[in-house]
Amino acid sequence: MDKKVLINQLELAYSPICNFEFNSLKSESIIQDILRDSSLYIIAQRPILTFENLRLIDDECTLNFEIHQKGNPNILKVALPFFQDQIATDLNKDVYFDIGSHDKNYKETLSPYGNIHGIKIYSEEKFLVWFSPEKFLTNYWRGEIIANVEGNIKLFTRYKVHYVGKATEQEIWKRLTGHSTLQEILTIEYPLNFGHLPTHEVVLLFYKFKNNVQLHTWDGNKAELDSMVSSLLCTDLPELKTIFLDAEKALINAMQPKYNRTQFKNYPHSKDGLYPFDYDVFTYSFTDPVTLIYGINEIEGGIDFMGGDTIIVKENKIISLNRHKNN
Repeated sequence: MDKKVLINQLELAYSPICNFEFNSLKSESIIQDILRDSSLYIIAQRPILTFENLRLIDDECTLNFEIHQKGNPNILKVALPFFQDQIATDLNKDVYFDIGSHDKNYKETLSPYGNIHGIKIYSEEKFLVWFSPEKFLTNYWRGEIIANVEGNIKLFTRYKVHYVGKATEQEIWKRLTGHSTLQEILTIEYPLNFGHLPTHEVVLLFYKFKNNVQLHTWDGNKAELDSMVSSLLCTDLPELKTIFLDAEKALINAMQPKYNRTQFKNYPHSKDGLYPFDYDVFTYSFTDPVTLIYGINEIEGGIDFMGGDTIIVKENKIISLNRHKNN
């Protein structure tokens, strides 16, 4: 029997970034290059994360710190070596760091430092890398940096979803500049913790596709030869724009974010999504350890090959969420 399946895996194009940081970084060409393949975004909220008990261990050339989150009793303990491929590589040059805080009343004290939201690392006069708590965690779980981390990362990557959007007609950083719904969320939503500004709690999650895998089986009918050739050459794969448009509808239908005025309750029916392609099954899953919270429910991402929880559409009719057990 002829069967056609499309498996779509979404991954973060960049680390989760609060609105305050995004406004500072969106004009930088390196950030724009990173986000160029991203056409799907989520506006969410979480309690602020900070670096605490931060201190330099000179004889080990490591930066030791903890990651805390307001209202979260859990702590991550970290030892980050300076000298590694993605940070400092020249052992003959001095390495130093600079720290910053969103708190306007912050006063720098002696080591160990606390209430820190950003770390910049330099080699002599050359800037090497910067970390927010979430950027550090993203770089770490992807194996882009080496560090010793004690604690459960997934307890610090939980996000309350407010809005799901797309940017298929313009660059995503332009789409979010002056974004009316983002401004509405910043104005209306209360801080999750007293005394904090929504611009530091409201977070942007940028997604791109990690994989779009089409599987096709045939019953051996010779008349299907053209279909077989098209599938093997991937010429019948929908455009990425089409899959992004469908992914937006799928996520909104699944999570019903309160700031999305159109809820796509008739999904998967659509003219610009995957409905016209007559897939027997198509799916969406997330390949980062990020949990998206909506109401009393949640969608959990995963870092193994299969990704995390999966939105499944069967025969253009049945929509379900398959829970994936992450190790």
